[in-house]
Amino acid sequence: MLHLLRDDLFGDERLAELREALGPPDLQSLNLSVLDGPRLTVSELRAAAEALPFLGDRRMVLVRRLFGAVGRSESTADSPTPRRGGRADGERDQQFLDYFPLIPPTTELVLVESHDFNPDHPAARLIAKLGGEVQTGGTPRWDELTQWIERRVARKGGKIDRAAAQELSGLPADDLRQLDLMLDTLVTYADDRPVTTDDVHTLIHLSREVTVFDLVDAVGARNRSAALAAYRRLLQDNVSPVYLLVMLTRQIRLLLLTHDALERHENVSTAVKVHPRVAQKLTQQARAFSVERCLSAYQRLADVDQSIKTGEADEELALELLLAELTDNR
Repeated sequence: MLHLLRDDLFGDERLAELREALGPPDLQSLNLSVLDGPRLTVSELRAAAEALPFLGDRRMVLVRRLFGAVGRSESTADSPTPRRGGRADGERDQQFLDYFPLIPPTTELVLVESHDFNPDHPAARLIAKLGGEVQTGGTPRWDELTQWIERRVARKGGKIDRAAAQELSGLPADDLRQLDLMLDTLVTYADDRPVTTDDVHTLIHLSREVTVFDLVDAVGARNRSAALAAYRRLLQDNVSPVYLLVMLTRQIRLLLLTHDALERHENVSTAVKVHPRVAQKLTQQARAFSVERCLSAYQRLADVDQSIKTGEADEELALELLLAELTDNR
């Protein structure tokens, strides 16, 4: 059977279920092949998929980013999710699609693609047509997040006050895996009592003196000293400069969307699909970052991304210079 999962919390959980179905952990390892999507060939996939299960009736072949891989095509800082394109990529994709119907029934082929993978991609349509599993939906919108948090805490055997859940729903955690780890910490800390807003303030807000979002907020406010101080602290915490570059690019993109919403006299929270608290902050930051400045920043982010990838610039120094440039108040 074929499975198309997302690279997010829900995909992780579904993958764990599929692995568990293979049997005990020692048996799982004997019947699991993990392949590198960007470099994979059809012949390599065929060899793995057509191998017979060992001491069991099924085996799994796990491939990450087969169709979202970057090889011959473009990858820039303004597109954290790599894009594919070009004739060679299309021919390669089609070779894999042609082979999918031939996957033996004893093999579970699991493809893990980015959380925003196009549900109308030919691979998704084919897998659904073949009776496979295509993981879509499930991620709560910001206005559903409070109830999702309450259900998640209950699933972990804990309780949480509504005010605490609302507080957590306003945190800028794009990846639900990060939020889920926060919930684990809070439930363990609270023990038998409900998680409160005081717990959230103690364990989450103060768990680190500086977060990635402090850096992003400082850049959005064009506060150079705060941005550079946050950046240096994050480096001390071993946060990757490339990851910070992606987050900064996302922030500029959100500011551009905010400008568009304001120009159309639309509700920023609804138009940009963010929590109202985040929308309020974006609206304030948009006053400091004009559309022209955002577009210029976008280009500079792409330039720095390229210089880092080609080895022309040291990633730590390049990003520090870029921060100084983005927070220039002139």
